[in-house]
Amino acid sequence: MKDLIFFFLFLLPVQSFTTTIITTVPSRSAFQSTTFNMAKEIKEIQTNDAPAPVGPYSQAVLAGSTLYCSGSIALDPATGEFVGGGDVQEEARQCLKNMDAILKEAGASASNVVRCTVFLSDLNDFSKVNEIYSEYFKDNAVAPSRSCVQAAALPKGALVEIDCIAEL
Repeated sequence: MKDLIFFFLFLLPVQSFTTTIITTVPSRSAFQSTTFNMAKEIKEIQTNDAPAPVGPYSQAVLAGSTLYCSGSIALDPATGEFVGGGDVQEEARQCLKNMDAILKEAGASASNVVRCTVFLSDLNDFSKVNEIYSEYFKDNAVAPSRSCVQAAALPKGALVEIDCIAEL
């Protein structure tokens, strides 16, 4: 009979957890226990080179070596005003410029991005946004995985919003 292994997760403060492994050995009645600390530091990433959040969230959060960037819309970081005048390609370009500033603040770049989500107010703009998106990631050895969805509405009436996950 194989050893039985049970995993118990005890949630500690949001930043860490502990895994305890208890092994029973059929030939012995004793239990062996090993505890591993799986703590990850969680850090807020903030830059003035990207627009301030329009709600109660961070521009990005670094958890261990994974960076989670909130969705960026086409706001000028200096003025807080929309860029693009209703042109979805200009909005996409500004979204990626804002995302790039956040990545840079975290010590990353487009080449660190492993996942994106693109939200469009009109899925008919898919090919137009794809042109700008592919320009931004043209130098990546591997294109990030991605989803693209149409949203009923985006913050502040935006035509496009893009978020990402990057590995540092």
